[in-house]
Amino acid sequence: MPFNQNNDTALTNLIVNYLPQNLTDKELFSIFVTIGPVESCRVMRDNKTGYSYGFGFVNFARQEDATKAINQLNGLEVQNKRLKVSYARPSGEDIKDTNLYITNLPRTITEDQLEELFGKFGRIVQKNILKDKITGLPRGVAFVRYDRKSEAAQAVTEMHGFVPEGCLEPLTVKIAEEHGKQKAAYYAGWHAGYTQSRAKNYA
Repeated sequence: MPFNQNNDTALTNLIVNYLPQNLTDKELFSIFVTIGPVESCRVMRDNKTGYSYGFGFVNFARQEDATKAINQLNGLEVQNKRLKVSYARPSGEDIKDTNLYITNLPRTITEDQLEELFGKFGRIVQKNILKDKITGLPRGVAFVRYDRKSEAAQAVTEMHGFVPEGCLEPLTVKIAEEHGKQKAAYYAGWHAGYTQSRAKNYA
């Protein structure tokens, strides 16, 4: 089944990064099924060696469960690794250049305030405020990923150089470099065979 921008699966399919090397499909399933019914679940591995690439995909039956999983399981510590849970982004021209790198934000900024600043340009599917590892305080840097390329482009046009309340310097807003080509390739292969890995395999 082709995976396109408007497919509802885009809102039920999650990518899970920073998986422990020895985590199995069944263990990944057991973590996410606590949120709601899981249709498929897979840790991505090298076909020949079985080496884990450290990420996997979980597809929920319902959109609300996928959203809940992001809210509840993102940052969960598993075997000394902290999971990163977000919507999986299908390959395609419209979802390229959708991730923005933003600097010079107020050091007190919250996710709600970030949403208020950038949400007016389109649907934000992922946002991440970078924090200092020692103090835990915001570093004035964030990533915001939009649903569409056009939304990200408008945000760059209107927010680059803008000085929000509480800022001394204008914001720097630019398209973040993507380092996920390998992941995208494996994702394409994963989706093509995703019906082969149904939840019944983990029951």
